[in-house]
Amino acid sequence: MKTQGRKNFHFHHIQSQILLILNKTLRDEIYDEKIKLATFTATKLTSDYSYCTVYVDTFDRTKINEIVSVLNKAKGVFRTALAKKLTIRKVPQLIFINDCSIDQSKKINEIIDNLHKK
Repeated sequence: MKTQGRKNFHFHHIQSQILLILNKTLRDEIYDEKIKLATFTATKLTSDYSYCTVYVDTFDRTKINEIVSVLNKAKGVFRTALAKKLTIRKVPQLIFINDCSIDQSKKINEIIDNLHKK
């Protein structure tokens, strides 16, 4: 049972490392001003480390789809940074998607506020 806990810890550690490396790469190595407005909020790694979904948010929500599209085209830069800094055998394929959690929480808060007003 202890080995399962270690594997789980290692898995979550790798996910958090990926998030840190990607944000650092975005800050230090990307020069496109549109992409600079983005931030990576979370990562979701498959159990075999083949794919990593990266959730993207930005201050200007009107441009999020454009930013995600550009990030998916430039994923090689981020994957190279992961290959240099991670100590795992297989560097995952990256999939950048829009982080809708903030929009969803705003909608839920609006619904709750409307219920309280009635």
